[in-house]
Amino acid sequence: MSSFSESALVKKLSELSSSQQSVQTLSLWIIHHRKHSGLIVKVWHRELKKAKSNRKLTFLYLANDVIQNSKKKGPEFTKDFESVLVDACSHVARGKEAGETRLSKDSGR
Repeated sequence: MSSFSESALVKKLSELSSSQQSVQTLSLWIIHHRKHSGLIVKVWHRELKKAKSNRKLTFLYLANDVIQNSKKKGPEFTKDFESVLVDACSHVARGKEAGETRLSKDSGR
């Protein structure tokens, strides 16, 4: 498994697709590097906010997979994600609402 660096994580997040395999593969890599959980969550949150709206939900799928599958290895990710998940979910929801508003205005509804 490749070594951890912030730039490697950013690259992997940019290549993340909504397929189950893509989410699970990156989740395993992240869990493998759990000693960097604080930085991983910080970068995940930053990249989520920068992502195009059609990719944001995939970031939440990734966080869910990491949290669920890392529990047996330790509490790091549960604790670190706890501090950003409310903001992240609100951010995704606001983007979805804005997209729906734009769509309804564009379609004349």
